[in-house]
Amino acid sequence: MRKSSPLRLIIFMTALLLAGSWIPQRFTVTITPSLWHRIYLLDRAPSKEQMVRNAYVLFELNSRYLKGAKTQKTLKQVACAAGDMLTVKERSYYCNDTYLGQAKDYSLKGERLPHLEFEGVIPKGSLFVFGTHVDSLDSRYFGFVRKEDVIAIAYPVF
Repeated sequence: MRKSSPLRLIIFMTALLLAGSWIPQRFTVTITPSLWHRIYLLDRAPSKEQMVRNAYVLFELNSRYLKGAKTQKTLKQVACAAGDMLTVKERSYYCNDTYLGQAKDYSLKGERLPHLEFEGVIPKGSLFVFGTHVDSLDSRYFGFVRKEDVIAIAYPVF
């Protein structure tokens, strides 16, 4: 068996430490069923041009519904972006006449949920975000996300 040189060990340990500090900043894992994918690669220097319909965005959400959660960071998909037409009819949401989903009246804990009431063009700098799960806490309940509040663009890995 060949003995490793101290230099090789130092290089290996340095690479391991660098990877250990790099990986947590570049990936996120969803722990709720609100999106189909679970692991995402993050771009933490997103441009506003990347924040378009169908993009995944990570942002900080201050909501009473997240009290007790380990993090306030929230990952959702952009369902309707600035310049798109958002219509709400009887708790049903449409972007450019494409059906997105319906809002619920009560949370899983039995709390009454507010609904975003809006009809018109999404304002500049705003995003309407959505989850794929029926119980997703998203823009139907907390309203628009400002592009300037987006921490990262996320790309599904798995």
